[in-house]
Amino acid sequence: LCTYIRHKSWLHDSRHVSVEEKMQLFLTIIRHNERYVVIKRRFQNSSRTIHKYFHEVLAMMMTFAREMIVPSTFDPNPDGPGAHKSLQRIFKEAVGALDGTLIYAIILASQQTVYRGRGKGKCYQNVLGICDFNMIFTFVYAGWEQVAHDSRVLTEVMAEPSNNFPFPPPNKYYLCDVAYTNTRGFMAPYRNVRYWLEYFRRRRAMTKEEKFNHAHAKLRNVIERAYGVLKARFPILDKMAPYPFNVQRNVVIACLAVNNFIRKEKINDELFVQYE
Repeated sequence: LCTYIRHKSWLHDSRHVSVEEKMQLFLTIIRHNERYVVIKRRFQNSSRTIHKYFHEVLAMMMTFAREMIVPSTFDPNPDGPGAHKSLQRIFKEAVGALDGTLIYAIILASQQTVYRGRGKGKCYQNVLGICDFNMIFTFVYAGWEQVAHDSRVLTEVMAEPSNNFPFPPPNKYYLCDVAYTNTRGFMAPYRNVRYWLEYFRRRRAMTKEEKFNHAHAKLRNVIERAYGVLKARFPILDKMAPYPFNVQRNVVIACLAVNNFIRKEKINDELFVQYE
């Protein structure tokens, strides 16, 4: 990763701190959810220095993310897992799966209502993501409040041209769950019919609608597993540090970018093996 970043000239050695140490500092914080006081002791640097280099690397990560989180080419993926091939014959034109997830957030007391949803418990930001069938994220939009319905988030994101939403061509579509509308470019399951995989463990699919929903759920499950890898790798997403909200949003994007880098470089990674 450091070699890649040096090659792109996105980070440079400081007088006393190398690119490698800056990256190690940043990754230790997001990978182990450590606070500055711990990093200060471990790296023998002042809190001011830790703060400076954390934000320097985070800003660089936004550029890195634009290279790591890129839209699908909408062509069949020859490297897709073998277990999905039979399912992909059913959904021949599917180019990925789309879903939202909730990431823990620290919100000012005056703004907590919309991030807390039902008015109790923790606050969360709503993240919209798309991944291909190799568990690589091809689009992400972070920072929505929890109360926003998944379909509303999608509609708003698509409506803003600057978001560069990768809308599939007419003959392609994303798989999505019942929270989204079944329309051109988005294939949702039958409503009011069994859908979630655990519902089929006790009794197999009987009708053609149930068989369709079961196959749909098994293939769309790739994004659930992709989120599973992401959250298992970065505990900071479950207990975010009290950064300003825009920094919290950028931390989520940085975590996705690093996760994609590991997958794209075909690094032998225990988490991807476990969730695959």
